Amino acid sequence: MKKIIFSLLIILSLGQVMQAQDAKTGMIEISKASQPCVIAQYAMPASIIEGAWKKKCTDAKLPSADKTKDGFKVYKGVVIPEITKDRIDVYVRIEDNKTSTTFYMLTSKGYDNFLKTETDAVAIDNTINYLNAFAKDATIFQYNLDLEKQQDVLKGLSRKESNAIRTGESLVKDKQRTESKISKNEIEMRAFNAEMEAQQKLLELTKTKTATIDGVDALKKEISKQESLVRKITKSYNNAVEDDATYKENLKKIEGKIVDNDQEQEKIKADLVTENAKLAEINEKLNALK
Repeated sequence: MKKIIFSLLIILSLGQVMQAQDAKTGMIEISKASQPCVIAQYAMPASIIEGAWKKKCTDAKLPSADKTKDGFKVYKGVVIPEITKDRIDVYVRIEDNKTSTTFYMLTSKGYDNFLKTETDAVAIDNTINYLNAFAKDATIFQYNLDLEKQQDVLKGLSRKESNAIRTGESLVKDKQRTESKISKNEIEMRAFNAEMEAQQKLLELTKTKTATIDGVDALKKEISKQESLVRKITKSYNNAVEDDATYKENLKKIEGKIVDNDQEQEKIKADLVTENAKLAEINEKLNALK
């Protein structure tokens, strides 16, 4: 039911866009003379109107236009069946009004023989209808641009998601490697601690020994050697303790990054849902125009 209502709203809004244009006859100065023309107002940026007009000319295989000093583009000796089957010169000027665009069209049988209502009512009426119908062309052109931009947004999000997934996988591997280091280091710490306690006991035992005068030097050497062993194993144990603290700190950072990465992936997924909905809306608007 919601989808039906949504579709109806789109169709109604498109109908309003299409009927908002009301081309009419008027006069405009060209080559220092006032000439009859058809004027249409479009509630769209000039860039959209210009792009849509360029596409319409390309699709109709009209020749490249010449530019006049009055800011008109003139298509000489062309046939636009929607206006007339005769060859005509078509003068077009598009004015940017910031929030809207004014489109001027003059048609001539050649030179300054411009078509006017009094003698060419059918062609003038056809020109009015032609510019009113052009609102649909411009709307389609704009939606196609929106579609391309939206597809680019989705491509960017897809790349971002792929990068986030790869980063997440890399972080998981870093966590596993760090946990492995912690596990191995803990085994070494226990071994170093046991060895340190054993060597310390040997040192204390050695210090309790007595010796004759002749054996004093030998005992001193033995004690010195044992003290060296105790210092060496103590250093190894302390290094292992420092490594343990470093590894655990690294693990904490990695786990924090994993949480951040998971949140990023969830956000990207939510953004993809939102942007895909926008894409579907644009496609529905385009389909409604077909």
